[in-house]
Amino acid sequence: MNIKTQNTSAPKQKKRTPRPPKKITPTYLHNAGLYYLQRFAASSAHFREVMMRKVKKSCHYHKDQNYEDCAQMVDALVEQFASSGLLDDSAYTRGVVTSLRRSGKSRRAIIAKLKQKGLSDDMIERTLTAYDDDSAGSSADAELTAALNFARKKRLGPFTRDKETPPEKALASMARAGFSYDVCKTVLEMEPKAAQARLTHRYF
Repeated sequence: MNIKTQNTSAPKQKKRTPRPPKKITPTYLHNAGLYYLQRFAASSAHFREVMMRKVKKSCHYHKDQNYEDCAQMVDALVEQFASSGLLDDSAYTRGVVTSLRRSGKSRRAIIAKLKQKGLSDDMIERTLTAYDDDSAGSSADAELTAALNFARKKRLGPFTRDKETPPEKALASMARAGFSYDVCKTVLEMEPKAAQARLTHRYF
């Protein structure tokens, strides 16, 4: 006697064929650029990198396209967006500095982050120094406050709870975050009340 068994396995889904990249035109780049900037803040250099990735992918697929011509379209778009204010490296740098300082990032970490975005050393230095002076009175005070914020997040030094983190591990953690030995030592040796009072009276 033959017993038929029902096939209960799920039907195989057909793999979707990936869409080919669109050909590069000024209109396509303009629309793609606007869409990107609606979702992400970007420096001019980073925005250009994003657009050039689209160019490389498109030119790899569409062999009839001229890579240099497409690159010139990207350069023209960057210039157009900068002129209209859609790309503003100065405002972008201020925004990143503000956000990172408030989150407890060291000066060294902020500089490294902004360099990755293609910003000049001069712009980074001017913006960071101006922000530190305005928010904390000096770069040294701003660095100490950032270190305290970092220690509070990681529950180090004066912000330790229950099980204490060994001093050498706490120091190593802060050093990896870019804080100098002197700043780390000051924070880790600070009394809890003094640390909290400093953060309470420092508004970034």
